Amino acid sequence: MTSETPLLAVPPCAGAPSALLVRSFTTHLPGDTRALYLSRVWTRRIVTVLCWQGNVLAAVEAVARLVDNGVRHGVPSSVPSSEVQLTLSIATDETGSLVIDVADLNPAFPDFDAAVRGERGRGLSQVASLGAKVTRFLPHEGRGKTVRAVLAPGPVDV
Repeated sequence: MTSETPLLAVPPCAGAPSALLVRSFTTHLPGDTRALYLSRVWTRRIVTVLCWQGNVLAAVEAVARLVDNGVRHGVPSSVPSSEVQLTLSIATDETGSLVIDVADLNPAFPDFDAAVRGERGRGLSQVASLGAKVTRFLPHEGRGKTVRAVLAPGPVDV
């Protein structure tokens, strides 16, 4: 089950890009394979609500790859099953870009840059191949990390 919280702006995080977020929605997902389906359905709806002027299918695929990575690598075994979840936020910024954040419970991400280049796994490199700028940062409070993908608006091939 997911919950939604519309936000006017997301609190700044250490290392996060400073573009002003115009409109944002957040949901919590289970830390298991159900998250993939739920994130795809939720993303299609939210991108439509945000009236984002870009490739919706690329946005949905980017979210699915980030959520899959979060499920596979973002939940330490020491976390009780009752606390296992991911947080998915989708926003538009002042430039019209779509900002996708997937937060998990594991602050570690060895060889992040190699992962984005496709030298360690395929998920993040596939997100980058969709045209997204992929970054990561740690929250000011709490545990875990956030992986961010930013997709620029633009014409869509049909």
